[in-house]
Amino acid sequence: MKVFAFNGSPRKEWNTATLLKKALKGAEPPGAETELVHLYDLKYKGCISC
Repeated sequence: MKVFAFNGSPRKEWNTATLLKKALKGAEPPGAETELVHLYDLKYKGCISC
């Protein structure tokens, strides 16, 4: 099983990111693959009222 955590905060080492990292660490022992995704690292363009 793969577990993703999405951090929507621009701060990669503050409270939200720390909590997500700990949650992912808790999912590892049962055998889950984990990945933390920082949304501010992605190049994304939202709707432009097409």
